[in-house]
Amino acid sequence: MKTRFDPNLSVSKIKDSKKYGFIVSATHSGAGKSSLTAGLMRLFSRKGYQVAPFKSGPDYIDPSHHERACSRPSYNLDTKMCSKSYVRKLFEETSHSANMVIAEGVMGLFDGASATNETGSTAQIAKLIGLPVLFVFNGSAMARSSAALVKGFKEFDPDLRFLGVVANKVNGARHAEMIRRAVESHTGLPFLGHLPFDPKLEISSRHLGLQLGAEQTDDLYERWADHVENHLDIKKILRLAEIPLLENRKPPRSRWNHSTTIKPFTVAVARDSAFQFIYQDTLDQFRFYGGSIQFFSPIADKTIPNGADWLYLPGGYPELFAKQLSENTTMRKSIRLWGQSGKPVVAECGGMMYLGKSLTTEEGTKFKMAGLFQFETTLNPKRMTLGYRDLKFDSGTKETIRLKGHEFHFSHFSNNPEKPQMTSDTKASNPAVADGYVFKNSIASYTHIYWGADSKWLKHILSKLR
Repeated sequence: MKTRFDPNLSVSKIKDSKKYGFIVSATHSGAGKSSLTAGLMRLFSRKGYQVAPFKSGPDYIDPSHHERACSRPSYNLDTKMCSKSYVRKLFEETSHSANMVIAEGVMGLFDGASATNETGSTAQIAKLIGLPVLFVFNGSAMARSSAALVKGFKEFDPDLRFLGVVANKVNGARHAEMIRRAVESHTGLPFLGHLPFDPKLEISSRHLGLQLGAEQTDDLYERWADHVENHLDIKKILRLAEIPLLENRKPPRSRWNHSTTIKPFTVAVARDSAFQFIYQDTLDQFRFYGGSIQFFSPIADKTIPNGADWLYLPGGYPELFAKQLSENTTMRKSIRLWGQSGKPVVAECGGMMYLGKSLTTEEGTKFKMAGLFQFETTLNPKRMTLGYRDLKFDSGTKETIRLKGHEFHFSHFSNNPEKPQMTSDTKASNPAVADGYVFKNSIASYTHIYWGADSKWLKHILSKLR
């Protein structure tokens, strides 16, 4: 049985007074780090460890699997959208009550926001938060060459610490032994085991990546934990993953500063099968500044929750549920009238698509949406938009708000008479990006904003409350 997260539990109250941690990374995307990470999280969780999960980079899907695996919210660590100081504070604050920290990297170990420096990479995050790298690679079609591969990654950055190596998709014991001997003799890194390929353990994918954790059965994580325990040297991992633990350490200070000018508020947050892409850090920020969160479903609920002061429609998969969203005419009308009355609405990516006039699916079927804005969107799986965003928003005051976030979508505007109110400098984004559409106090953007890094965005939204 997995252990549920107890936010009031301090490290001193956990049976094992030691603390462990590592970050799982790989040669490239698709090498097996997501499944391995989820398996390790579930395995250590059911062994009684309080596991704190993290994800390097801008991602909503992997954290959903982390939470399913260890029953604790996963946090994103990103040095492109946040300052290094903020990332360290976020990590320290949210991992304080755990005695096991497991983070999952993004893409390959050294991939990030730049081709010439480490910004936004897993390697940078690992050094910033002081975790060693558990390195996984696909060993299915190599033997001695695996040593050259691992050696290249090990020596690329001498300041990076490695916990050890795992060879994925290696079925035979003889093959695994050849890889072990090659890696250990030529690199000096511990070989922690191999994982045979099992098609029954694969997680299905769609256009934005793996299916979400909420779409999986709990048995999948149990089977992954069994798979990991049966093939990896768990005792060696624990021995190598021990990290310093300061005795009687006080809880770290909050990553945000208290404000006496913000009054308590209630935000209605869309969360259902169509809208899932919400950073846990954003929800934490809402609550820190006195917010009460009411989740609602634009698919199933008839109207906006009573008592809400403003609405937040995050990203997700509205294109997969366009028919259900369109058929819920009372909710569409409720949101349209809300925005037309001047009450604040913030929508990002999929939420923005929902606020438009219509959404056309991959099959070419057009469905009516909320109609608060006049733009129309169309899904095209062959047309991807991907990248970090550094935007300026004219708040109507003396201060210009800088917003950082990212875009990742396969939809585009088929018609857009709206004028963008957010722009990026060509220095930060080439070519320049225009985003952010405003109607009264409703703001919609393709960019997923990282709210937590700066409270100015939340304070601007709250300033619109009547």
